[in-house]
Amino acid sequence: MFEEMIVEKVRKEAERIAEKQGLEIFDIQYRRESRGWVLRVVIDNPVGYVSVRDCELFSRELERFLDREDLIEHSYTLEVSSPGLDRPLRGPKDYQRFTGKLAKIITKDGKTFIGRIESFVDGIVTISDEKGKHEIDIEDVRKANLEIEF
Repeated sequence: MFEEMIVEKVRKEAERIAEKQGLEIFDIQYRRESRGWVLRVVIDNPVGYVSVRDCELFSRELERFLDREDLIEHSYTLEVSSPGLDRPLRGPKDYQRFTGKLAKIITKDGKTFIGRIESFVDGIVTISDEKGKHEIDIEDVRKANLEIEF
């Protein structure tokens, strides 16, 4: 419960900072790990990729807020990062944004598709691979993420 309250308060300020910097909040976690408490904030750039500089500027501003508000009474580590090159695809907005990119989609019935996202229309993602085009209802997706291309 305590962790949820901290995440809620941090999320509100993090969203304000992100909006000011042209970014979005992808995820926030606050949890105890083997090395102690970690506040992990994952930021995203809706029109491109997150740079190290984006993480640095966001982190500095969030640190000022955390120091000023003193929300967390014990020591913790603040981590600010991007969703990564193999980022999860979490909804319609992501499928539309990453049209043309290589992705891996696993359906609830266990089928795996690795191919290019061709389109996302009316809840259906179309992905093409060497076997052809596959239409997958977003409701049938168990897990999806971008694949790293070299």
